[in-house]
Amino acid sequence: MKNNEKVCTCRENKRLHLSMIQDVISRMGSNSFFIKGWALTAVGGLITLFFTHASYSWSRYLIILALIICVMFWILDAFYLQKERKFRALFNIVRTINEEKIDFCMSTNLKQIRDNKKVKFYSCLFSSTLFVTYGITALMLIGIYISML
Repeated sequence: MKNNEKVCTCRENKRLHLSMIQDVISRMGSNSFFIKGWALTAVGGLITLFFTHASYSWSRYLIILALIICVMFWILDAFYLQKERKFRALFNIVRTINEEKIDFCMSTNLKQIRDNKKVKFYSCLFSSTLFVTYGITALMLIGIYISML
């Protein structure tokens, strides 16, 4: 009977560890969603302010500020996407290991994760979702600024 209890405990440990990792992945996804919301709100507000005060000489600085904010949020969002991808890789590692080897390690600094090209920062920075959100916004801001010259 003790052997059966050990098997149950090991399976439960694996399930618990996977649940812990999934909670972190969900948190990273929520952070990314909130960052996109804040970025688009800040940039949209500055663009609105620019168009309502376009006749003033200082209004062009609003577009520069909006571009800086866009790039800053882009980098921050890429950071959270990188963390999320690292935890997804950890999830896949834990999912495939033997139940007896579960140690509840939450480190994403494993060789299998570091060597994965999808978790590199530049890969996250230019991912399709971030590039569509921030790249197009940045190009639009650059276009507005150039049209003012």
